Amino acid sequence: MEKTVFGMKVDEHLYNKYNFDEKTGMTRLYMVNGKEMSLFATEFYATSTVYAEESPEMAEAARRIMEKVQGEIVDYYAVKEGRKEQTVMKHDTFDGYLKDLQEIHAKVSPERRALKEKMDMAQKRWEENQREFKGDEHFLAREKVRYLDAQEEYKGNVMELRRRTKEEIQAVQAEYEKHVTDFYAANGNRLDEAAVRLLNSGIKLTESEIDGLVEQNRSNPTMLRLISDHCEKMEIENRNARVYGSLARKGGADEREAFKVIADMVEKAVSENEVTADIWSKPESHFQRLSDQQIGAMGEFFVRPETPQTLAAE
Repeated sequence: MEKTVFGMKVDEHLYNKYNFDEKTGMTRLYMVNGKEMSLFATEFYATSTVYAEESPEMAEAARRIMEKVQGEIVDYYAVKEGRKEQTVMKHDTFDGYLKDLQEIHAKVSPERRALKEKMDMAQKRWEENQREFKGDEHFLAREKVRYLDAQEEYKGNVMELRRRTKEEIQAVQAEYEKHVTDFYAANGNRLDEAAVRLLNSGIKLTESEIDGLVEQNRSNPTMLRLISDHCEKMEIENRNARVYGSLARKGGADEREAFKVIADMVEKAVSENEVTADIWSKPESHFQRLSDQQIGAMGEFFVRPETPQTLAAE
């Protein structure tokens, strides 16, 4: 009898892993919106159109569990079949890291505005004291010290906020760089053996057959480079192989530029320059629109990692 987990064919090992608790041997339970459910019940909630209408929160929670497990199954077989090494990345796709930058901006921008507002109040108080108590030298002397202390505190707090922001950006960038480098690096584990045998068979493939190989490997730069090299060697003129091969050889230059554009905008939001910080830290600033555009554009890149859901559906 065929064994399946969330509609995907699996071997005995995975079937037992997702159905039974390894320690107790009892039925494995999944926490679905605060309720414990078996794999079967979770799948029922995740796929039922009735519950999608009657209990959308439960259905959504079950769906998230299903997609996570499906992704794990895809990765398991990719590693087992030698198409992918066991490399754990923070996100499935590159836009997740850019959204991390948006989260940093959403957190630090209000902090920057609050610091400026506090300084503006100190400035206003000092100006009012100068007008109202201009004859009281002792009072003004004390207030001036207070105002100068507020200035120093403000400068120090802005510097600290900038330091923390850069540190958070660098942490995201390190994860991003690891993923981009891993994705574009030529890797023997990502060779599709059947496709390689076909390319090496001596058969002169048709344009549609080359197009098919390219389409099947849009998320595999190693194979795209191999297909492109094959066409060049065999003097096969194929636009898709040429374009996709060229993009695969760029090694993530466009992705790195997209990250830099958004990271620069985040840093502007906490700038020491008052005008720059005011422009980029406002809720109605251009940051959200421009960063969303950058993320959207990345989603249209021809060569990019696929989500587990996309792979599972193939």
